[in-house]
Amino acid sequence: MKAILAIQAMRMRKEWKTLLTWLLLPLLLTVLTFSTLNKLGDESKVPIGLVIEENSPLSDNLVQRIMDTDYLQVNILDLPEAIDLLEKHELDSVFVIQDGYEEDILNNRRSQLIEAYSSNRSFAYFAVAETISSYVQEEATRTKAATKIKDLYEKYGSSEEWDREEIFQTSKEKQEAKQLITTSFSFQWTPTETGSDTTSLLSIWGIWAFFQIIATLFLFDWIVKANSPLIKVRWTFTKISLNSYISWNLLFYTVLLFVMDVVTLYVLHLLDLASPSARLYFALLGFRVTINILAALLAKGYTNSFFYYISAIAISLILTICGGAFIPIDSIISRWPWIAPFSPVYSLLQGEIAYGFLAAIIVIAIVKGGILSAASKFPTKKLS
Repeated sequence: MKAILAIQAMRMRKEWKTLLTWLLLPLLLTVLTFSTLNKLGDESKVPIGLVIEENSPLSDNLVQRIMDTDYLQVNILDLPEAIDLLEKHELDSVFVIQDGYEEDILNNRRSQLIEAYSSNRSFAYFAVAETISSYVQEEATRTKAATKIKDLYEKYGSSEEWDREEIFQTSKEKQEAKQLITTSFSFQWTPTETGSDTTSLLSIWGIWAFFQIIATLFLFDWIVKANSPLIKVRWTFTKISLNSYISWNLLFYTVLLFVMDVVTLYVLHLLDLASPSARLYFALLGFRVTINILAALLAKGYTNSFFYYISAIAISLILTICGGAFIPIDSIISRWPWIAPFSPVYSLLQGEIAYGFLAAIIVIAIVKGGILSAASKFPTKKLS
């Protein structure tokens, strides 16, 4: 053990800059990626102008729904300013909630409730107009239903009191429970309030896993160098076997990288991108052990660094794509749930350990490579 630590210390004196780079790179790239995506997400919103000529409960409710629409960047303006910005093509379209909106809704008048303006460059006008029209239509339908209920009360001489707001609230609850289509589009780090399951386009741990797998595989190129024909012959004349050298260094790198994983979690927590939990720490530990053993096993089979790097990139892409980091695979997992334990990235996203994948590579490492078993019997090779 002392000999291996001495060799490691010699390597660190020469390669500490490379080691530090691979330790910090996954965290830096993850933060940079999400900062860029967050900025692009804000810039991709459709800018519209909203002119409010009436302040009433129904108009306020419509304004709030428009502002809560994810893909809209709503600017509250007066009409002349809004038209001026539209003519300068700084707004995609302009919508005016006209005076008398609530009165028209309550009196079941549905034509020309909203006034709209567009230009020859209003690429999203029809989509936005349909969205706002659907909001208005919902309010008009609820009001009509409330009016019908009131008429029924009066027709049959019911002594019970009726409340328009209570009918509206009941209608909204029924709509949320029975709606035909539920869509929740968000990035994984953005909290969303919804009563149904959400589908996230990107996961912060999925992107981190992609960069981390590449960094770990590249970091383990010392095994490829130690296994090269020019270096491998030297192990014949040492008391330390190659497998023992790999095994003890695997333990060293596992501890070191897991400490960095904990630091990463802390930094992401400070940036409000992740929430620490005992389950997440456990999943990170399982992910770290799995990827490190995979890296050691893969590197042991190569003697050329170039081909190893190509394979490392390919394996990183396969593991992250098949693990649902970029494309959701929940439908596949629900159909074939046995796949989940064999995907380290998917298991990490679920806060679990890929026991199937971990067991498989441990068996392969012991049976084929002898890497893990070498640590239990420290070398006793003597010079001939």
